[in-house]
Amino acid sequence: MSRAAKPAQQLAYLTIGHSNFLLDASKAMKVAELMQHAVQAEWDYGYEGRERRYIAGPSPEVEFRLVKSDQVRMPDGVPTTNMGVPRPRLLR
Repeated sequence: MSRAAKPAQQLAYLTIGHSNFLLDASKAMKVAELMQHAVQAEWDYGYEGRERRYIAGPSPEVEFRLVKSDQVRMPDGVPTTNMGVPRPRLLR
């Protein structure tokens, strides 16, 4: 008995400001949704001994594009199927 072929992972190219990311389409959609409510920010050391200040700016440009897995080239011949391999999380 053979198993049904697993469908190819749907990827997305997500641009936020001047940074570009390639990730699972469902996760990219969540990030794009959340970023619609964000504004760019900078921080400043403050002045006259006060604590640092945060300066709100404009909303970032957010772009979402669906990508076929055969459009992706991985470095050093790593197959695109490795994109979904979990890595250690930095945030808990």
